[in-house]
Amino acid sequence: QQESENEVQLRQIKGYIEEEKAKGELLCIQAENSNKRSKIEGAMEAERVSSFLSELGHEFPDLDMKTRIMLWMTLRKEDALKAVAKGNTKLYFTPADVNLSIESHDYTRGGIENGGSSWTDGDASE
Repeated sequence: QQESENEVQLRQIKGYIEEEKAKGELLCIQAENSNKRSKIEGAMEAERVSSFLSELGHEFPDLDMKTRIMLWMTLRKEDALKAVAKGNTKLYFTPADVNLSIESHDYTRGGIENGGSSWTDGDASE
């Protein structure tokens, strides 16, 4: 009786080991496929960029490479914004993203003593 229970437990343990080995093999295969997929997608993207830059150079020979690349990046940002706009997402911009500057002006209320109600820039000449 005890021996048969041990044999059952041993078969269970061997089954668990085989299951874990199979899971490990599956993970390796999935990782390989993911890497292959990424390489293919990267090659396709590189071909798109190359084709775009080449055609742009033929159509507008006066454009330098830096300008062509900037155009490509602008179009990619537009694609990214369209993708973001489709979902329920929030987009945050940093001051650098929007070229934000904060200026301080010395504004005073003009003619308060005379009942005036307009605001003027303290730097403005009157």
